[in-house]
Amino acid sequence: MSETILKATDLSKTFSNESVQQHVLRNLNLEIYKGDFTVIMGNSGSGKSTLLYALSGMDRPTLGKINYGDEDISGYSNDKLAKFRKNHCGFVFQQNYLNDTMRG
Repeated sequence: MSETILKATDLSKTFSNESVQQHVLRNLNLEIYKGDFTVIMGNSGSGKSTLLYALSGMDRPTLGKINYGDEDISGYSNDKLAKFRKNHCGFVFQQNYLNDTMRG
């Protein structure tokens, strides 16, 4: 059986703008296994980036829990999350700076 390295349990993320709430993730359950190649796909605005920000500790979920190995990282302090990201995460952001600057 494969070893689970990252697990989201009942993960939810809600954004509030004035009196409007937008539920981007609702009770999502996900397991990522060691050695697997995992792809997250979906339409624009479907919550892919929101999910990845939550899984990496760049943003906190509204509800639910995220485990890296045996540790629940959802309760980490900001400092501990920064160390977690430094040691366990890599990021390639969507913004393409070179193309944006060349368009003028």
